[in-house]
Amino acid sequence: MAVLVSQSLFDSHGTDCAGTLFLPDGVERPAVVVMGHGLGAQQDFRLPAFAQRFAERGLAVFTFDYRHWGESAGEPRQLLIPQKQKQDWHAALAHVRGLPQVDGERLAIWGSSFGGAHVIQVAADDHDISAVVSQVLAADTASAVKAFGLVYMLKSTLIGLTDTLRGALGLSPLYFPLVGRPGDNAVMNTPECWDGYLGLVPEGSTWKNEVTARSLLKLPLYRATLVAHKVTAPTLLMGGVHDSLVAIEDIRIMAAKMPNAELREYECNHFEPYYEPLFETFVTEQADFLVGKLA
Repeated sequence: MAVLVSQSLFDSHGTDCAGTLFLPDGVERPAVVVMGHGLGAQQDFRLPAFAQRFAERGLAVFTFDYRHWGESAGEPRQLLIPQKQKQDWHAALAHVRGLPQVDGERLAIWGSSFGGAHVIQVAADDHDISAVVSQVLAADTASAVKAFGLVYMLKSTLIGLTDTLRGALGLSPLYFPLVGRPGDNAVMNTPECWDGYLGLVPEGSTWKNEVTARSLLKLPLYRATLVAHKVTAPTLLMGGVHDSLVAIEDIRIMAAKMPNAELREYECNHFEPYYEPLFETFVTEQADFLVGKLA
């Protein structure tokens, strides 16, 4: 099936956010899936591969960049405040529901990694969502941060507080690496991160491997597992048993709280679902789930 791709902007609290609509040609007002990425990632980091496959199954797809990232506006750049990104999700949903090309009443949301936490938070608020897909999700960021150890937590807190003060004084931000190798000071530095994350970045991208240090203070407080019981939409949770960033046990705990969730576990790490051969498994199962729930 041919897929038509177009760009658009939508407003999130006074800031323009960039979105991309994938529309299956010849399908009148298809159901729509809104997709958001993970920690520090942009909409062009392999999301189009998933979107293309969903659109070939007759679903419209809308991907977007959060404020301060990618093609979206917002200063300072590379700022990651979870609650602001959650606002961007709700703004994106309002925008998509108003698009005449799609059926906004048959709407699903899809998130990966930290975006997987966002879709749980958003679905806990919005009970008009028809279905949720959340892969390798950051079910409990507080649990994940504890695994990095006390020294890391103290260092990140100190630089985070310093950057917060600089922001209050109108000074330029301090930045902290997003991705590193084991032993590096970085938000993500487990063995699979360097190759797995950076392999998602398209050639020629202007993305920078950094995040404002003040963001580090907010991440542990954004615990999707605490609101998961409020999600009423049918939800597909997909976790990797070898994931070194997100403990599969945290996802199991979340799934047990959810009245309408299915958990599927895979022999993979955090980044393998973006690449073959696991990509084919994940995208096919997700498409089957979404088509079934949005029919």
